[in-house]
Formats: sequence, structure tokens, C-alpha cells
Amino acid sequence: MKKLLLLTSLIVLLAACGNTDEKASSTPKESVKSTENNSDSGKTSDKVEVSQNTNEENTSDSTVDSEAPDTSVDEASENSELKNQYLNDLNTLEQEIESKPDGETQIEMEEIAAETYKVWDDELNKIWKELEKQLPKEKMDKLREDQRQWIKVKYEKASEEASEYEGGSMESLVEIRTQAQVTKERCYELVDLYM
Repeated sequence: MKKLLLLTSLIVLLAACGNTDEKASSTPKESVKSTENNSDSGKTSDKVEVSQNTNEENTSDSTVDSEAPDTSVDEASENSELKNQYLNDLNTLEQEIESKPDGETQIEMEEIAAETYKVWDDELNKIWKELEKQLPKEKMDKLREDQRQWIKVKYEKASEEASEYEGGSMESLVEIRTQAQVTKERCYELVDLYM
């Protein structure tokens, strides 16, 4: 389901990028004006493209090309590329983990589950460091609060799942596997929502 959603999002994004390029190349006599949209919430300014038809004829195509570059499109492309890179890395990591054997004994299964959890936790930390570089301070502060809540929910969910096996040999295994699963889901969520 997630893969289908990611694929659909990617297709829509690519289609939208294609439409923008098509429009820009079909109307060369439009001038592009860049304005900044400042909000009261303290967010950083977002560049907004405003196109206006002009009655003046351009003497050459070089004057259109010599205008200031549209950095908002470049930033969006870089963010999209980074997001796609991280999503690809997460998918590759998931495939690698799924291709490994599950283990035959209780001890082997717990060791593999602990290793899996560590891999996803390391990936989460890698994503977090990237978000700290990218996000504005206010948004990152809000995300930190959300992350603290998520950590609590992760441990609660793992304990709840493991409580079905309370006192049994499966209790610790289920707890570790649940933590790994919830952490993996958070990795995808952070990349999808914030990159």
C-alpha cells in the first residue's frame, strides 16, 4: 500500500514538473517575476512565480534567458531529488533486511530483530540529521516535540504488542520487532512529510 502511494505521488510529481516545463517553453514572451510570500507565522519566505503578459516584444531570446534564475524551482528539484534518494535508500534497505534469514532459534531471531531495529534506528538518525540541516528552526522545534511524542508511542505500542505474550519466550522478540517496524515506518514518514 505504501509503495503504491509513493509511486502514485512520484508520478503526480513528475507529471506536474512536466506540465510546468511545457508551459514555460510554449510562452516565451511572458516575463517571470519572482516575489516573496512572507507569513506572520515566522516561516521562511517561499518564492512564488507570477507570470504577466507583456505587450513589449523581446528583441531576442537571449534577454529572456538572461533573467534571474528561478531558485525556487531549483530548490524544489533538489529537495525532490534528495527525497527520492532517501526513499530509494529506504526501499533498498528494506529489501536487504527482508532477504535475510529469520533465524531458527529464539536467540537467533532476537539477535536478528535487534540488528534490524538498530539498522532502522541508525537510518532514522541519519534522516534526522538531514532534516536539521534543511528545516527552519521553528519547524524543526515543532518536529522535535512531535518526535518526543512518537518515541513514547513507539515504546507503548511495543509493550502493548508484547503483552500478549507476557511471561512467554516470544515477549521480548515481539517487543523488539514492533520497535523495528514502528521505527521503519517513522523513517518513511519523515522523508515523505519533511523532505
